[in-house]
Amino acid sequence: MKKNTLKQNRRAKKKQVPQQERMTKGEMALAVLGVVGAVGVVGAALVCPGLAYLVPSSYRGRYPNQVARRAVVNLDKRGWIVARQAPTGWEIRLTPKGWVEWKAYEFGKKQLHQPDKWDGRWRVLMFDIPEKKKFLREKIRTVLRSFGFHRLQDSVWIYPYECQEVLELLRTRYQMRHEALYGRLESIDNDRWLKEQYQLK
Repeated sequence: MKKNTLKQNRRAKKKQVPQQERMTKGEMALAVLGVVGAVGVVGAALVCPGLAYLVPSSYRGRYPNQVARRAVVNLDKRGWIVARQAPTGWEIRLTPKGWVEWKAYEFGKKQLHQPDKWDGRWRVLMFDIPEKKKFLREKIRTVLRSFGFHRLQDSVWIYPYECQEVLELLRTRYQMRHEALYGRLESIDNDRWLKEQYQLK
């Protein structure tokens, strides 16, 4: 009877989180990385009494401690964090590699800063990716569109405000050390349609 009761309890716990609301392993790992990254300093220790505190508050209580533990172990294996159990609980430190990943993840959730007044210069981002890496090329195009870039030619994209952070993001996230270039133009012929797209005066 006890065994049956235990099985029923486990099934009930699983039903607490609807399938469509469950976080994937990757999402949980990024959520934990986000909590650690919020400390904002590489090497600074985040101390928490239990790993469940690393789960976003909206999901806390829905997942057993083992789920957060697996995410922490996974991030530790990747070299993004260093996690050690201490008398006071857990000490978790963000590594330089983890900081780069966290900033790329965080940046993807933010909009580029747009000053109140346009300085009249266009920012151009160019990249050269071979046909054999077509998947990467399409992925980068999607990223640029999400930030509001417009395509002038196949691999030439334009934006009216300072956006060098996007170049650094591409270089960091996709290892595009030499394939991407960034520049500023004082003017472009027949740019009226672009000004209309960005509502510039």
